[in-house]
Amino acid sequence: MKEISRRNFIPAIGALLVTPVLLSSSSELMKEKSRIRPKALKVGDAVGLCASAGASHAMAEVDGFITVLQGHGFLVKEGKNIRKKLGYFSASDQERAAEFMSFILDTNVKAIFFTRGGWGCARILEFLDFDLIRNNPKIIMGFSDICSLLNAITFKTGLTTFHGPNGNASWNEFSWKSIEDLIVKSKTVKYPFPSLDLVEAKPVTLVSGKATGELFGGNLTVMTGLLGSAYLPDWTGKILFFEDVLEEPYSIDRMLTQWKLNGVFDKVAGVILCQFRKCVPEEPEWSFTLNEVFQQHFKTLSIPVFSGFALGHMKNKYSVPIGENVTMDANLFTLELNESAVIN
Repeated sequence: MKEISRRNFIPAIGALLVTPVLLSSSSELMKEKSRIRPKALKVGDAVGLCASAGASHAMAEVDGFITVLQGHGFLVKEGKNIRKKLGYFSASDQERAAEFMSFILDTNVKAIFFTRGGWGCARILEFLDFDLIRNNPKIIMGFSDICSLLNAITFKTGLTTFHGPNGNASWNEFSWKSIEDLIVKSKTVKYPFPSLDLVEAKPVTLVSGKATGELFGGNLTVMTGLLGSAYLPDWTGKILFFEDVLEEPYSIDRMLTQWKLNGVFDKVAGVILCQFRKCVPEEPEWSFTLNEVFQQHFKTLSIPVFSGFALGHMKNKYSVPIGENVTMDANLFTLELNESAVIN
């Protein structure tokens, strides 16, 4: 399955109707919802397969993912768009929103996974019915561009969502164990730093210490695109994590500067910088290294910060719950859930 770089729905019988949710006052938008946890996934459960962002480049990629899910004992229900293409999307914004919401309303579907990321989820947020999502809780898992969907849903509904692999990413033994522990076995997961041969970037403590808070974050490029919108939380006391792929250090510097200028780093309780794969300068002699950029942005902060966590566009990746209370340790490079993220 090929890896690529990261660069209110109301259903009507017999017709596709998508109506945007009307936004209320800014104070209401920033009001966070009480936590809702979905039920754990069981062997034999049906999984809905969505294409909420980019089109799959080859149907073998889709078929391979279906085979993987079936191999783990799940039934698969194909979304209407997973074999379609519209430019760099799978389908129109309204069609992609409708596909997602159809699985939200399907009582037989216990989890929603995604074929791939790319770009597009931010464009469907205005067409989602967050009340319906809140009232029909189920596991929603993906990463890369899907993180805009995850963070928006968790903030707007209180439903815990899951940052884990899409269909075109690795579902190897390491990655599957993390998924299984989190959403199948309902464990209070501890994420140790894995063997160095399983990651590209070695861990670095930028600011020592421990912190506890609700976990939000995802792909830096995607999250930066949502900054200042009605779909991200008040960052006070949060644990914020970032990952990215194929972005040069100057680009990462620019995005981190935007978060700094928005005052986010003055509010959060801690920052975890995950794997930034192939984020190297095209002209090294005219660039800072990625680690130097991290040092410049985080070294003087008074909150714990570390880099190198095993999450991102990589083969061996952890899956983590968005919105759950966690504890990070920047000295040990660890993350730990304080409660299970799903209910049995």
